[in-house]
Amino acid sequence: MKILYQDFLTFVKDYLANNLSYQLNKPLVKPWRVNFDITHKCPFKCVMCNVWKMSSDEKELNLDELKKVVDEIKEWGIEHISFAGGETLVRKNDVIELLNYSSSKNMRTDLITNGYFLDEETCKKLLECGISKISLSVDGAKRETHDKIRGDGNYDRVISVAKFLTKLKEEMNAKTELEFTTTILSYNFRELVDIFYLMRSLNFDFITYQAVVPDNSFTIDSKDLKNFYESELWIKEEEIEELESIIKKLLLLKKTGCIRNTRNYFKRIPKYFELKDKFKPGKCIAGFSYLNIDPYGNVNICGLGPGLNIKDVKTHELWKSEKFKKTRELIKKCNRPCLMLCYNKLNFKELFEAWLELRRWI
Repeated sequence: MKILYQDFLTFVKDYLANNLSYQLNKPLVKPWRVNFDITHKCPFKCVMCNVWKMSSDEKELNLDELKKVVDEIKEWGIEHISFAGGETLVRKNDVIELLNYSSSKNMRTDLITNGYFLDEETCKKLLECGISKISLSVDGAKRETHDKIRGDGNYDRVISVAKFLTKLKEEMNAKTELEFTTTILSYNFRELVDIFYLMRSLNFDFITYQAVVPDNSFTIDSKDLKNFYESELWIKEEEIEELESIIKKLLLLKKTGCIRNTRNYFKRIPKYFELKDKFKPGKCIAGFSYLNIDPYGNVNICGLGPGLNIKDVKTHELWKSEKFKKTRELIKKCNRPCLMLCYNKLNFKELFEAWLELRRWI
């Protein structure tokens, strides 16, 4: 009971600190997680993704520079980092070395991958390094659906990867969480429940759903995003009723404890697709709770800045800088419709419900 009481007090304290940070526009708390986009390169050309289209003459952070940032983050007191892309394992050797390095510092380490470079040897190395979570991108319960989204032949590859990941995890008695990540769009929304059951049939632990966003690279002007709502990727008005029915089934499946999304996230999804650019996400605390570092060392929150590089400024100094303050002001004025999973909304009732859900009390 004492531990539970202390845990609740920590939750309240964190909420109040984030609320005050938002009101005062000052970083009174450090980020709860730091995300490294290791590279923008990717062998896939997924229909909903713009990251693979990005190009730069800048040089990606090398392994020593990345380790230096991990050291700074650890010294700052942050225990949770994730590695993403592009396709993270384009830099397979560097990523495995980084995971080993971070795990040795008792940090929680997450990896997001499409599975393209995951052979049995690589899976074994990932599990050996003590990685906390491997998220595998699966966007269809049927071969034709997944391959329509991610490219021909990729369904068979990702299912094969999932099978030997679970086999190796059992053989090695590894504690790594195995997760599906699924983008919700017009091509696959009728298969969302089936993808859940596919995940369970492969003995994965969790699934997380992400509603498609018009621009995951944050490089397209908001005025040009309206065309996306008329594209074949967007769930149309006449399909909303069917989508609502599917969401209700997912809400029931949440009782299994295997779906990471909150109830409130699911409840917002039909309105998100129905209202399009009129959808209002609530008070977003991006820039108050989360730090994203791109492959070149730039810190960029939703394309709004602050235009600082971790090679020039230490992460904790950057977090408190005047430039970052201006970025937070832009975030508070942002009216872009958004259901990105990476940023919490500042709402006590919703956050408290999410806290209860995490403990499977509701």
